[in-house]
Amino acid sequence: MRSAVLVTALLALCACASLKLDVIQVGPWFSPRDWREVEVFSSREETRAPWGGIGIIHSPRVSAETGQAELEKLKLQARKSAASMGADAVIIAVDSVESGPQMGVYQEPELYISALAIKYVTSASTPTAK
Repeated sequence: MRSAVLVTALLALCACASLKLDVIQVGPWFSPRDWREVEVFSSREETRAPWGGIGIIHSPRVSAETGQAELEKLKLQARKSAASMGADAVIIAVDSVESGPQMGVYQEPELYISALAIKYVTSASTPTAK
């Protein structure tokens, strides 16, 4: 009984760890803001003002068939990561990994997110975070 509880707890921790985002700083970061203030776009054309990129965000791959809930969690994490950088908005794209036989082994279709945290140029005069 105890070992079953331990295994379940370890699996839950591994599931949380697998949803870690990779974040790359490409511009100055600013004072953090509330994540609800960060606008979410799906393309560059949707943005409303000139901007500069301040961070690139990539997620791990999730199953295309069973990973929709994880994908939504990753989108929220990307928005929160953008908020911690002081971004005004984040552009999130969902991409897929080619499926099919690779080196004789069938690979299940997978999805991942790529996001760009942006700061509007008109707002860029605020002091940068230390």
